Amino acid sequence: MSWKLKKGLKALLAREHGAVVKDWGGKASVALLYPNTYRIGMGNLAVHSLYRMLNSRPGIVCERAFLPDKRDIAEHARSDTPILSIESQRPLSEFDWIAISVSFENDYLNIPGIFEMCRMPIHAEGRGSEMPIVIAGGAAPTLNPLPLSLIADAVVMGEMEAYVSDLIPLIESQYARQDVFAALDEMNGVLRRSAGFTPLPAALRPRHVADLDPIKTQTSIYARDAEFGDMHLIEVERGCPRRCLFCATPVIYGAHRRRSAAAVIAMVEDGIAQRRRMGLIGADILSHPKFAEIAEAIHSRGATFSPSSVRADAIDEERARLLAASGHKSVALGVEAGSERLRKTLAKGLSDDRLLSSIATLARAGVTRLRLYFMIGLPDETDGDIASIAALASRARDELRAAAPRSNRATSVDLTVTPFVPKPSTPFAGKPFAGEAELKRKVKELRRAIGKSKGISARFDSIKDARIEWRLANGGADAIERALE
Repeated sequence: MSWKLKKGLKALLAREHGAVVKDWGGKASVALLYPNTYRIGMGNLAVHSLYRMLNSRPGIVCERAFLPDKRDIAEHARSDTPILSIESQRPLSEFDWIAISVSFENDYLNIPGIFEMCRMPIHAEGRGSEMPIVIAGGAAPTLNPLPLSLIADAVVMGEMEAYVSDLIPLIESQYARQDVFAALDEMNGVLRRSAGFTPLPAALRPRHVADLDPIKTQTSIYARDAEFGDMHLIEVERGCPRRCLFCATPVIYGAHRRRSAAAVIAMVEDGIAQRRRMGLIGADILSHPKFAEIAEAIHSRGATFSPSSVRADAIDEERARLLAASGHKSVALGVEAGSERLRKTLAKGLSDDRLLSSIATLARAGVTRLRLYFMIGLPDETDGDIASIAALASRARDELRAAAPRSNRATSVDLTVTPFVPKPSTPFAGKPFAGEAELKRKVKELRRAIGKSKGISARFDSIKDARIEWRLANGGADAIERALE
């Protein structure tokens, strides 16, 4: 056991505010495992929510664990030290339960290595009665639980708050292992360990809660070392009222639900003593009917906000003013496709004129730097659609320059271009992945179209990573093993 690693975890814990350290006596122990680094995992609101929910039970002690970063992995290997929890620096194999939260498919690839470092068999059938019970959940397995169906003893689909009446009491009960498995077998929304059957049972449906207001989904541990560590994160809504055909959000989160302004402001009050910047989480924040009230409430408390998502067609003069009042000089907008024709095939109801009008509105308010998100490799996409991305970026730049105040002429348009990944259970499920060769060709064409245009830059997400994501998102029980080959 490496004293250096234990000392590092103790120092990390000391830098946090809000962590819960419980005595283990008479309690069920749960290791909450996020299969990426501490910085990434602690920027994920699901970790905060699950940690608070489990530790609120008197009969449960929940501690966190993450994929060690590169410098620590070398020390783990040198000292033959397994992955340890942050709170008590115990090996994960000593816990009663391991709960894996997975938001993104590519993080699946970290799980076999984590289990190897923990000295536990990766497959459920190889773990004996002395090993922890392993459950998994999150956005990725809710969309497709099969890749984890041979690894976890059970895959929990949907929102953990919807399991407070049965799964969480089961964890707290400390029943015998076989009694736990019998209860999981009968639990709606849970895929139990099996041969990874395909297709999934028709009765298997994710669970969701109807009303978010009674639930506080917000930062529970403040950590400067985390992504978004300078913010108090607040979930404003779940799901999305838009029904873009490519998007998995409605499948994962079910019906769109918004918290009331009062519920959001109550969470602002919870965080104001620790952070002066509020991260508002949701798919369509600016369309909240009480957005202005929420924003003004944040400003009146001497704080600012940062929305996780901004829809171009939700921008008006008032919303642009509120964004600027929170210190925003730049905004990210999801355009998805360069041509109106292609956006219509996606059910993305955004015209060029509406986009450019919103950009001008932002510029007049002093928001003069844009990041525009596009996809390539979409169904029915032509080379003309690729050229339209560059043309629309040029028009956006010109609109910014024309509308920006004379006192703020520092305009820029940055493009982020990502390969389209078809996801299961969406209207585009079954559509082909464009393939590496074709995507590389499209990237080359887009680079050529952008050329040396002043005021426009482009970043291209990894084609290789997108291909892996596609294989994992649509794969069966052997998807992780195949992706690692």
